Amino acid sequence: MPFREVGFRLADSRKVLCFFAFTCPVCAAYHASVAQWGETLPPGWKLEFVPVTLPQRDTVIAARAYFAALKADPAKIYDFVGSAYTQIQQEGMKQDDPRTWATAARMARIRQFEESWEKISTSAVKKSYEDLIAYQVSATPSLAIGGRYVITPDDTNGDRDLFFRLAAAMVSKSM
Repeated sequence: MPFREVGFRLADSRKVLCFFAFTCPVCAAYHASVAQWGETLPPGWKLEFVPVTLPQRDTVIAARAYFAALKADPAKIYDFVGSAYTQIQQEGMKQDDPRTWATAARMARIRQFEESWEKISTSAVKKSYEDLIAYQVSATPSLAIGGRYVITPDDTNGDRDLFFRLAAAMVSKSM
């Protein structure tokens, strides 16, 4: 099967969770396409990006930065993510360096990033870790669809068009 089925999570039954890592070049290549595809979801469905969070300092800091940017200015989150990919993957900045996130926020023109950073609770970061475990995510990007199915570009041998057709089919199957 070109997907995995995991234990059903009712809270996510009308969501698509996209697990991504700032260090993943495939995530960077797919991020805008996933966001654009998410705009085509049926009414009542929504796409949420979830940073991969492991019990490692760098991924916890990256997740906290993502949630801080989202809280500070949701309209600029895609600019922030794009800038973060650039800072980490092209400029060689580290996920556990506060300058990485300050630069990404500045380039995305997000104001009050630092204030939002202070307001991010550990529960937000912990939830992203719990979601990662619940959906048994082992590759990025991964889409968890309808609280039940998980797919990755690996499931379509990297064929982007087929990946998005599969994602749409899995949303339909979830309905």
